[in-house]
Order: sequence, then C-alpha cells, then structure tokens
Amino acid sequence: MVLIRTADHYEVERRTRPDHPEEAPHAQRRPSGRERTDGLPELPPKTRSTQHLFAIATYLAVAVVLWAHVWIGGNPAHAITCNCGDTVQEVWWFEWLPWAVTHGHNPLLTNAIWARFGGVNVLSNTSWLAPAALLSPITLLFGPVASFNVANLLAPVVSGWAAFALAGRISSRTATRLVAGGLYAFSPFIVRNTVLGHLDLTLTAYLPLVLLLGLRLLSREARPVLTGLSLGLLTVLEFFTSLEVLALTAVTGALCVLGVLILRPGMVASARRPLVVAGSVATMLATVVLAYPIWFYLAGPRHVVGPYWPVSSSMPWRILQAGRNVFNTHTGLRGVGYLGPQGPNTDYLGAGLLIAVAASCPLWWRRRSCMIVAGVGIATWMLEFFPGRLWIKLPLLSSIVLVRFALPVSLCMGLLLAASIDAWWDAAARWRPTALSDWRRRAARIGIVGLMTLAFIPLIDTYSVPFRVTTATVPRWFEQDAPRLSPGTAVLTVPFAYSIASTPMAWQAETNDGFDLIGGWAFVPGDDGTRDEVMSKFGGPVAALRVLSSDPLGLTTGEQLAIRAALIHWRPLVVVVTPAYAKPGTVAALTDTLGFPPSWSDGAWVWNLGRSTGLGPLTDMADL
Repeated sequence: MVLIRTADHYEVERRTRPDHPEEAPHAQRRPSGRERTDGLPELPPKTRSTQHLFAIATYLAVAVVLWAHVWIGGNPAHAITCNCGDTVQEVWWFEWLPWAVTHGHNPLLTNAIWARFGGVNVLSNTSWLAPAALLSPITLLFGPVASFNVANLLAPVVSGWAAFALAGRISSRTATRLVAGGLYAFSPFIVRNTVLGHLDLTLTAYLPLVLLLGLRLLSREARPVLTGLSLGLLTVLEFFTSLEVLALTAVTGALCVLGVLILRPGMVASARRPLVVAGSVATMLATVVLAYPIWFYLAGPRHVVGPYWPVSSSMPWRILQAGRNVFNTHTGLRGVGYLGPQGPNTDYLGAGLLIAVAASCPLWWRRRSCMIVAGVGIATWMLEFFPGRLWIKLPLLSSIVLVRFALPVSLCMGLLLAASIDAWWDAAARWRPTALSDWRRRAARIGIVGLMTLAFIPLIDTYSVPFRVTTATVPRWFEQDAPRLSPGTAVLTVPFAYSIASTPMAWQAETNDGFDLIGGWAFVPGDDGTRDEVMSKFGGPVAALRVLSSDPLGLTTGEQLAIRAALIHWRPLVVVVTPAYAKPGTVAALTDTLGFPPSWSDGAWVWNLGRSTGLGPLTDMADL
C-alpha cells in the first residue's frame, strides 16, 4: 500500500485499516508474507534497519549533548553529577556485582554495607544486576563511575529506540516516530531521574517492547513461541533491573488489554491461540529462571516486607506545572545527588503538547488503536493522584511510587502526538492536485511542523543542559590505608553512612570494595525486623551515630553509652573521621565517648579497635 496522495486513495486506505474491521474483510484472516494488519506499508528490511539506526544515532546525539561535560572534554572515569545521595548508591551497585562474582560471594546478599547488621538483600533494592553484569567489563577496566556514565548515556537511547519501534504501529514515517520516541526518552520523568542516576527508572525499554510484542501477537504477525521466549527473556532482564517498572508495565498492560476487550473484542478472540502459546512459553521461562530469585526477594535473608516509602499522591495540575527551573531559579537536588538546576516536575508535559493532541483528536478518534492509547494515558495519569492510603493496601503494587505513572503517560502522549502529526499531514494531502492546492498543501505541511515545534517550547524551556557534573574524589586514607586492613575488619565513618548521606559508599566503591562499611544507603529491615528502615526507624546506636554526625556537641550520655556498646560488639573495627566532612567537635566527642585519643594517618583521625581493645572511661558530654 502506497502513502496517501488523493482523497480517493485516502478513502481506500481508511477502509482497509484494521481499525474498521467491519469494512475490511481481509483483516479477519491470518496475514501471510509481508502483509500487515495495521494498514501501514510494509517496508523492506534494509529500510527498516536504516530507520532504526537513524533513530538510535539521533537519540545518542541528544544524550551526548546532555552529558557533554562528561563525554566532551570530561573524564568518564571520574566525572559524576555528585559524589553523594542516590548517585553514589547507584555507582556502588555497579561495583558490587563484579566484585562479588570474582571473590566468590553470593551476588544476592551483601555484607559489604550494613556490616555487623546482617547485610543487605540485593533484590530488595534497585540493584541493577542485569545492567551491572552487562557493563562489568567496563567496571573492571575503568571503575564503577565509568560504568555509571555509560549506563546514564545509553539508558534513554535504548528507551527511546523501544518507543520508536512501538510508534511504528501508529506511523510509518521516520520523523513522526522519532518525535514519539524522543518525547518518551527525554520526557521530564526520565530526564529528572537521569541526573540522579536512577537507571531503574531511565532504562525503561521494557514497557514499550512488551506492548509491541503484545500488539504483534494480537495482529497475528509474530510467531507465538519466539515471541514468548522474547517476553520471558525481557521479563527476566527487567526483574534484575527494576521491579517497579515491571509492576508499572503490568498495570499498563492490563489497562491496554481492557481497552482492546472493550473496543476490539473480536481481535482478542481471533488471536487467543497465539496469546496462550506465547504467554505459556514466557511464563515457563521466567518461572524456571526466576524461581530462586523470587524466593530470595520474598523470603530470603534481610528481605523487606511492605512498601519502602510512605505512599503520597501527585496533583492533577502538575502535568501543567513546569517547576522552578522555568523561572531560572537554580535550586539543586543536593539531598539526592544532583547539584544542578532542578528542572521540570517529573509529571510535567505542558499545555502546548496537550493542546496539540486535543486539537488533533477529531482527526484520529475513529482509529480504535488511538482511542485505546488515549484511554490508557488518561487512566495512568489518574493513578498518579490515587489515594495513597488505599494504594498502600494493594499487595505488590504498593511498592510503586504513584508519581511514577508519569512514565506510561509520557509514552501514551508520544504515540498520540505521532498520530496527530500523521493525521494533519494526511489531511494536507487530500487537497485536489491543482496549482493552488499544491501551494496550500506545502503551506499546510510547513504549518504542521511549525505548530508541533511550538508545542514543545514550554517543555524544552524547563531543561538546563548540559547537565552539571563534578569530579569524584576519594580521601587519601581510603585509598592507601583501607586496603591494608586485616580481613574481617569493618569501617565506621563519621559522618555516618546512612540513607542519602552516602558519600562513604563512594569511597568504598571507588577503592574496589576494600573494606566492609558500617551503615549505608540501601533498603534494609528496620527496628521491627521486617519493614524498611524508612518505615520503621532505627533507634539505639544508629540514631546515636546520626546525632554524632549532625550535632556532635549535643550528644547525650545515653547516646554515648549506645555508641560504646555497639563499638565493642562490632570489633574488629576502625573508626575514621575525615576532617573535610566532619562537624566541629566530632573528634572531641568521639574521644570522650571512647575514652582514648585517635591517631593521625594519611589525612584522617583514626581509632583502631581490635578484638581485645578496651575503651577508656566515658566523659559526659554535658560536663564539657
């Protein structure tokens, strides 16, 4: 089928699309050869490959511009958005997997952080085992920061390419599909999470690829067994990348199935055999591979029960609320790992895109596939402000942070924008071929491009590129002294490594995990032994160490006693205070708590507590 050029051709094309099964008898039979059921022209393999390579190159070029301070004139092995917060946590996981494998440790349980507490269940965390495994050669050769930068560069590219492939079910035009994939790959949701290094929320190719494979099954264009194997493999990889995106995809997929059952019930009935075959193959593959990891996640050592965070809802108007950066304020996300401008809200899309899609609705509303996409987009947007107190009671789904439904919303918006551009372009083609109408047709197409470009301006105006980076540095003691510690010795840093105060984890990862760390930034069972420590706060020595890090002069006698008892229990142990990161009075407070002075070694104050080291008399801080 050739592209539409006249009104008559357009009418023939419209009537043979599967969106109108009552007018297209051929859509009811099984396609053969190169025939497609979505009414779009089947392109030669070489042309399709060229389109995909062009899309990947385009998204990669955009990603390089965003990370210009890393890849153009920077040092990918040391440049980082912040040696703090979530960013450090993500760098740490890149180091953990190759270290665990090469040292014969169970990669699903680590005692390298939260040492002396029982360690960390890796699957209860956004540990990125799959990306860490794929990039482990880079980690071993150039370090975890290099792997982190490669992953941050490529994650939106892979996600955008997957959305580009899915958009091929809406349009055959390369430029239109590029817009759809680009809106998904560089949406505010993904850009905000990219600067924080949240690979679990930026490597999101799973969502569009699963939907694409499902569509190919429904249209009977795919081999069921091969598609089932692909779905099973993708699910296994996503399980080891992001359980949250896995759950988001399950919810989005269920909404898509509901939409198809409502608007295209015959399509599901006619494809029931390939759906059952593919689903069975995918389930068997995922079950065999993931049986032990699923048990480890649900019941293994140090697993976490229930949600990780208090569930809070978004607000409907945030889709139109750009955020502070649009007013040129530079409030950094310092707490969680980015020192640059804040950028747009994660669920922001802007009035321009919404108006463009809404104005185009009369042109594509008869396409049932577009109506399904619109329905899913609206439903997932409404889930963003679902009551948190009700959502938290839903099993498994309660781990989804509601605002992260902005991810499927941005995918649906990209697909609808592609349909809108195509609809206006085809509308311009339906003028009769006269000289006057040719001029109008060209003007109309120029206007289409201009209006769609204007629609993106409010969104692009909120971005600040290139992203800001700094240089990852490690204190001298951790580079030179820590690797020489005797086996079994743990390190307690002040400031205490706790939650987003994660800088000591960077020192550990960037020195090849040469020591075990007391504390860390990871999801672990809290005081009740089951719920995450965010939901069940630690008391005792953990609370006291947090006071020591933030207000050492305010340390009470009870807190001193809690620290002393813990340090005796944790021996062999080295307590390290790096002056550049310590509060005034930290050394004095520790000396008074331990009862003996530190030694000075390679730029740090150090208390070495061997198995037999005793503590001196306690000095009450209140008497100082």
